[in-house]
Amino acid sequence: LTAAMNINQTLSDSSVALTLPNVMITLSRIAPFKRKSVVGNERWYEKIMLSYSGDFRNSINTKEDKLFKSNLQRDWTNGMKHSIPVSATFNYLNISPSFNYNERWYTSGVRRGQINNQIVPVDTFYRFKRVYDFNVALSFQTKLYGFYEPLIKVFGLQKIRHVFTPSISLSAQPDFSDPKFGFYESFKY
Repeated sequence: LTAAMNINQTLSDSSVALTLPNVMITLSRIAPFKRKSVVGNERWYEKIMLSYSGDFRNSINTKEDKLFKSNLQRDWTNGMKHSIPVSATFNYLNISPSFNYNERWYTSGVRRGQINNQIVPVDTFYRFKRVYDFNVALSFQTKLYGFYEPLIKVFGLQKIRHVFTPSISLSAQPDFSDPKFGFYESFKY
């Protein structure tokens, strides 16, 4: 857990940029399905690892005389981001599936619209808004070893070992601009 604050003040125009607090939470990688007392071989689901990170930020850009008169909901910009990566690695072929989930929480937002072929803010709303994204990935990797015996022995060289490491990676992420996710609204002008 880390917490910080940051303040930038410009004396010439009395502007203040304040971030208070900026809190970050990090959970190290854990194996939630690993047995406490191991009997026999490790099972496939025991190789699943996950971690968590969260970031809460609350900030404002204002003039010095308006700072203590500001409204937390209307004047401050605040939000929280969660990130939960899940992964596993399996032996021999080194198959590594992974799943990454990110979620952001906002307490306000801006609706934009098109006016005279320009996108401009048309409305500000003050309510909880949650957006997320996720992706999945799968990678394969292995090592192939070979030996070559040279015909002429130079410097006492008996064999030459060479390593070939082929790998393939696949990843996918949905189109979050699709209306079924509800992140974007249509606007008619």
